[in-house]
Amino acid sequence: MKKHLTFSLLASISLLGASAQDIKFLKDNGNGMALQNTAPAFIKQDKLVNGATYQDFGNTAKVFTMTKGAPALPVHSESVIVPDAGNVTIVVTYDSFEEFDNISVLPSKGSLKRNITPSAVPYEFGGTYSQDAFYPGNLAEMSSPFILRGTRGVTVSFFPYQYNPVTKKLRLYHGIRASFVVNAGEQGINEISGGKGAGNSLFNQVYRNLFANAEAMYEPVSENGEMLVIVPDNYAETVAPLVAWKNKKGIKTTVATLSQTGAAAENIKSFIQGFYDNNPGLAYILFAGDHEDLPTYSYGITGAGEELWSDTYYAQLEGDDFYPEVLVGRFSGNIGEVAVMVNRTLEYEMNPMQGNWMTRAVGIGSNEGDGFGDDGEPDWLHNRNMGIRLLDNGYTYIHELFDGSHGGNDQDGNVEPYMISEAVNDGVGLINYTGHGAQDVMVTGWYTNDHVNMLENNGMYPFVISVACNNGTFAAGTSHCEAWLRVQHNNMPAGAIAAAGSSILMAWAEPMQTQDEMTELVVGGEPGNDKNTLGGLFYNGQYSMLESYWESPTAVEVMQTWVLFGDPSVVFRTAEASQLVATHPATVQSTAGEIIVQCAVEGAVVAITQNGIIIGTAVVSGGQAVISLGDFEGEGLLDVTVTQQNFVPYQGTITMEALGRKSFESDMMTLYPNPATDYIIVKMGDASAKATFEVRDITGRVVHVSAPGNGNPTIDTSGYASGIYLLTATSNGAKSTKQFVVK
Repeated sequence: MKKHLTFSLLASISLLGASAQDIKFLKDNGNGMALQNTAPAFIKQDKLVNGATYQDFGNTAKVFTMTKGAPALPVHSESVIVPDAGNVTIVVTYDSFEEFDNISVLPSKGSLKRNITPSAVPYEFGGTYSQDAFYPGNLAEMSSPFILRGTRGVTVSFFPYQYNPVTKKLRLYHGIRASFVVNAGEQGINEISGGKGAGNSLFNQVYRNLFANAEAMYEPVSENGEMLVIVPDNYAETVAPLVAWKNKKGIKTTVATLSQTGAAAENIKSFIQGFYDNNPGLAYILFAGDHEDLPTYSYGITGAGEELWSDTYYAQLEGDDFYPEVLVGRFSGNIGEVAVMVNRTLEYEMNPMQGNWMTRAVGIGSNEGDGFGDDGEPDWLHNRNMGIRLLDNGYTYIHELFDGSHGGNDQDGNVEPYMISEAVNDGVGLINYTGHGAQDVMVTGWYTNDHVNMLENNGMYPFVISVACNNGTFAAGTSHCEAWLRVQHNNMPAGAIAAAGSSILMAWAEPMQTQDEMTELVVGGEPGNDKNTLGGLFYNGQYSMLESYWESPTAVEVMQTWVLFGDPSVVFRTAEASQLVATHPATVQSTAGEIIVQCAVEGAVVAITQNGIIIGTAVVSGGQAVISLGDFEGEGLLDVTVTQQNFVPYQGTITMEALGRKSFESDMMTLYPNPATDYIIVKMGDASAKATFEVRDITGRVVHVSAPGNGNPTIDTSGYASGIYLLTATSNGAKSTKQFVVK
């Protein structure tokens, strides 16, 4: 072994945060950014192939270079937010390297699809093995900039191992740094102007999960986000109960029919683009209808003769890339079948069956992929390791249904269909499948649509995540995922709350990373990702997969063609449901500017609605939520709905006393500047009226109270922390509340 040293060009580095694997985000005193890779020690792992001994990184690294016939070497990736404009490049430096002699490294078999058994593919030593040069040559490479919902980012991959197959020397580089250089004078790829930023808590979490420097870029926000439901005209009445509930719980939901959008895929995409541009809070899209009634999009035919059917295409609304800006799902079926999906979703969200079925899961895996899958795991071990993470974080039992005999909860021999049905009928909240598949079958257990159609799991609905070929092929015929959502027992919903499946032949290793990341989000392994909707879980997993494998064209196909069947806005249940308790006034004056709801469940979302219109929302903090009210009618009832993951929602009403306040409040008080820095000026509609003023922060804590006075007062905000505040003016028994922001 030889050791060589060099010096870094990046000085005065302070650590701001760390990401997964071995990569840290760095920032220097000159406001430059860098990523640094810290490689673990080299571990010799011999594998005998055709009588020769080779180094096999399969059990010591997560992701490998995937150029067929070239050395399979570890690669680690991380993403960062970069400036909105300018040409972005990286300068790569390192601290030292170690050199190991007489090492033979196995070649990659390429990115295989799951209709191929990796062990049956022979190793091929391509032209790289005859070149007297270190492969892959670059210590780090940067992707083209991409846009994710008003945020411009890049992914950097590090290659700490460099191998010369002629001299059989293997180098391990330490302290690799990729320093970012932004030339504002040169036009860059995917530049943006006035990006939306997060806009709601869901995408704030997406950023924190994906970008190493997101914590320094965005303050947490609490908005739920909006949903757009697109349906054939005759489906509108069927989805109406779901739309009403979403609005009631605080997710502003709009229905658009095909007569409004146009029936062709291009027309639908154009409508969504316009809606997104005019509604920056849009977070979810739900299609209702099968392909023949509401078309999915085709990217065309691949060289292998597959048609790339995609719903994710509709959500790619910014930039020339494959990162979706909103989360999209589909209720695929005729009117009667969609009605089943609506009823199941309402039951799951509003009145879940009691018991601990949500804390049990199923892992189904083939006996293949050892040394080739993500993390080098075979399918069964991949599922076992996910199960261990679940058991360590609140789950009570994992059904292990693996081909072969692997001990633990796995029975000897291969899986039979009845084993899967028994597990589901007993009640589970999550099913991970990793193996072979076809349109209507999971091959491990040979579990077909016919078996799904006989399920009896009324009230206990799992989220099914399928890493298999064609389980989501729905453009013609009934896919396996569709069957999970269409099934009934005794004229009541059974089956799954949602199912994710590929519309084409599924890649082997790449989607295993999606499952891994979803598992980490379910168990809370990523701080800040604590509001796990079905769409949030699935697409966060997809973002992570695309980050890890961005150099693989197969990874792009996974993003394009993995379809989520189900409502993406549903909050996934991971624990036995408890009843939410909340208290609030029984009556309020119609001139009220705010309502305070008391609740002991921190982070619960409180929504006030009237006749299906959202009047105001807030998040419980410090035992209460202060809801600043928008416009409403002066008489009748206000609905109060409080929701939180793993709780049964609270629903109550408040009676309004007479006198509308819409025109009154608009004339009573205005304030400026907003956002504020050092002060705000309050302007009363009637400057001669005596008024008192009270300022509260977003937690409801009173930070300012003024004595009654006349005129247009100035309130000093120079000592306020940055954030959102509520100003309430009280005059002659009437109240008006305005929201303002302090920078």
